[in-house]
Amino acid sequence: MSHSTYFAPQSAVEQIKRHPKYYLNGGDVHFLVENYIYRVHRYFFERESAWFRERLGAAAPAGQTPKGSSDANPFPLDDVLADDFSKFLWVFYNPKYSIYDATLEDWIAILKLAFDWRFGEVKKLCSREIERFEIAPVPKIELYQTYELDKKLLIPSYMALCVRQEPLTLKEGRQLGLETSLLLATARECARGKPLANGARSPTAAELEEDDMVSIIKEIFGLTPGPPSPSLT
Repeated sequence: MSHSTYFAPQSAVEQIKRHPKYYLNGGDVHFLVENYIYRVHRYFFERESAWFRERLGAAAPAGQTPKGSSDANPFPLDDVLADDFSKFLWVFYNPKYSIYDATLEDWIAILKLAFDWRFGEVKKLCSREIERFEIAPVPKIELYQTYELDKKLLIPSYMALCVRQEPLTLKEGRQLGLETSLLLATARECARGKPLANGARSPTAAELEEDDMVSIIKEIFGLTPGPPSPSLT
């Protein structure tokens, strides 16, 4: 007769461990993310984020220590992956100073947390870095709308969808939402009806000068005048 050995599962407390990279000497706030304890500097969180200033500054109940004051009483960050939080911390603890070398997926993960926690300067950094990547028009518009990035940076993407022969597909329309889809349809119609230099009407938006197309996009999408718009090329 065979005998099976029973191993009791580890308790939640036993599974929790200090993060190997971001448990820092001198850190004065403890975060619990998944099964990791992070010990970092609250200065960055209170300086940058009203969301954290409000929560870290909340008074503890009588007889209790504040959340985040120790390993035994960490500040929990629910619905956050440890890997994403580590990427977010890298922005502040990057050993290469102003050189930020990361993938597009990393920047999007950082952007999501910056947006959720209202880190305005980190959000601007993500926007600058994401602009270095080539992203197809529809997913780029969807991304920038989701995280409320500067719509003027989307002018080349709007233009690309206006000058192509094919209208938006049903799937693309669902990705972009009703308002953006209708505005793009309006811009396409305006571009095709704009008189050319010889007085004829343009059958396709591709025949328009880029400056004319930019003007149509700005007018339809209500984009205020600003720095020169980036070129499609």
